[in-house]
Amino acid sequence: MRFLFPIHLFIFLFSCTSERENKSTMAIEITDFEEIKLSSEKHYFDEIINASSLALQGDKILISEYHNVPEEYPRMHIINSSNWTYNKSKGRYGKGPLEIVDPQIIVSKDRDNFLVYDFNNRKISTFSFHDTTLLASSDRKIVDPKMGPVRLVLASKGNYLGVPKESENKILEFDPEGKLIGTYGEFETLEENPELTKLQISLLNGGRFHGNQQNGIYVRASVYRDLLEIFDYRTKRFFSVIGPESKLPEFEYHQSAFGGMMSFALDEPTKYQAIAVSERYIFVLYSGYSHLDYVNSGLSAKEVRIFDLKGNPKWRLTLDRSISELAINEQTNEIYGLTTDEDPGIAVFQIPEELL
Repeated sequence: MRFLFPIHLFIFLFSCTSERENKSTMAIEITDFEEIKLSSEKHYFDEIINASSLALQGDKILISEYHNVPEEYPRMHIINSSNWTYNKSKGRYGKGPLEIVDPQIIVSKDRDNFLVYDFNNRKISTFSFHDTTLLASSDRKIVDPKMGPVRLVLASKGNYLGVPKESENKILEFDPEGKLIGTYGEFETLEENPELTKLQISLLNGGRFHGNQQNGIYVRASVYRDLLEIFDYRTKRFFSVIGPESKLPEFEYHQSAFGGMMSFALDEPTKYQAIAVSERYIFVLYSGYSHLDYVNSGLSAKEVRIFDLKGNPKWRLTLDRSISELAINEQTNEIYGLTTDEDPGIAVFQIPEELL
């Protein structure tokens, strides 16, 4: 009988583990996080006019400009994170060969080049880190109409994973030429609003998308819901994290010739603003501020919520300044963000020792 307790204990622990792994949804509370306060330093560059996004590739920070920046200015900028100097500009505005209109940077491990998806020009462009021209070094035209206004990240074998603006599927996979080769996950009906179609739910859940090509973890984060959807590319399984707020936002659905659209009140608090997936953790920039807050005071987000790769909540990093984008430098253990103050720049936060 002396072996009976260890065997029962093993069975109990195994059943608990299996039960956790078989679940597809987890609800969380704010008290599930350990809070850590962070201060920052800021770097400012005159060349950047109205930054829209920030990405990190190697030791280079890639900044893209909003579409409303005058056409004569470059669309992108490269910053050296090693010494915080301005490297060069990239991206000449235009619809011709090697030109670009609205760049979405696709991060890779390439030390010589970076990729940009331009939906307006229906192409993926390659830019060199080393030459001084604004033009791309090559273009690949996209002919598949399913490659619409999506957020793209790299998967294995040079394929792309994308989140469409409106679709019954949560994630689409495209080959290197932009042809649709796979669909993953369908949107589930909502008990609160059973009349909503899957296309309408995709708009309601819309937001940010990012991932890590090395560990195969990709994350969808909703702008107007406390909802993270974690996708394991290796197993093709989804896991959702809901909360702390579970109530749906107030919204109105509008249909047009260009597809559906969800509108939200200007004072409706937004939720997740940006995602970065490191080797061990999921970093998500959390807002809680509304569009009116941003217009009146420049506040976008002052909190980073950190989860492990299975979606378990770990830490809340409360920031000393508002930022709108997020990138993680695992070599220097730093967090980078675009500031939203009167003179926007790049904020640098040191990752706490607890996370290392």
